[in-house]
Amino acid sequence: MIVVSSATSHTGSAVADALLAAGQKVRVLGRSRGRLRAFADRGAETAEVRTDDEVSIREAFAGADAAFVMIAPGLVPTSTDFPGFQQRVITAHRKGLAGLEGLTRIVSLSGWAANHPGARGPVWGLRPLEEALDTLTGVETIHLRPGWFMENALPMIEEVRETGTARGLIPADLPLPAIATADIGAVAADLLSGRRKAPRRVLELHGPRDVTLDEIVAAIGKAVGRPDARYERIDATAMRDGLLAAGFSEHMADGTTAMTSDVADRRIAMVQPRDAETTTPTTFEDFLARVIA
Repeated sequence: MIVVSSATSHTGSAVADALLAAGQKVRVLGRSRGRLRAFADRGAETAEVRTDDEVSIREAFAGADAAFVMIAPGLVPTSTDFPGFQQRVITAHRKGLAGLEGLTRIVSLSGWAANHPGARGPVWGLRPLEEALDTLTGVETIHLRPGWFMENALPMIEEVRETGTARGLIPADLPLPAIATADIGAVAADLLSGRRKAPRRVLELHGPRDVTLDEIVAAIGKAVGRPDARYERIDATAMRDGLLAAGFSEHMADGTTAMTSDVADRRIAMVQPRDAETTTPTTFEDFLARVIA
């Protein structure tokens, strides 16, 4: 049995989809069993779980041979102490999974921000999650550190469609290791099922090539009939103000802006080279064609 946490998230659903397509026995976890119905229709077991409660975690993962683990939710816009919530989730998983009978393999969703010791905002908990899972004995643990999710560009599609301009804090010409969550899910599924062996405890994941936001916005513009589309860089104050206007708490607006500044200033960066082990196949153009279709 392979247990997949946060199966309604982009990445969790990609992992579950890949496992089910391969004929694996799967249990999917989420905060609401109703939202997991599509997986149940395909033969998966379903279970509700509180990610910050060790008893709930232990019950949900009982009987697992392998487990996909991540911090969920990865963002709570109204939170006033998100690191505190993340620490509760991490502690619950460390205690709930410790000594779990039959569990021999864990694949965690970390991220390229874990390469930066001073990671801030919503990505603060990635390295602590890795460190907590590494304390478990008798379990092979692999941490996936994917780069910049292509799904981050989804809000830009409507922005470009409506205004012809997308705005952000990251420099327009900064190469981003963009990756589709479907590809992350495929790698995780192969590792969980044993079809693939990781060459190291931490595995970074790139897409086939780096892309810039200038290239991303140009591709979006072409796809939605706005060939004049352009990317406009804003400063940190403007980003923070926009998040506050969207309903973020001051705490989460500050943290999200700090996280994005760490990417913009290259404090968050990939350290493993793009090679056969770290490269995934989906181009941004392929991703965009899929989501627009």
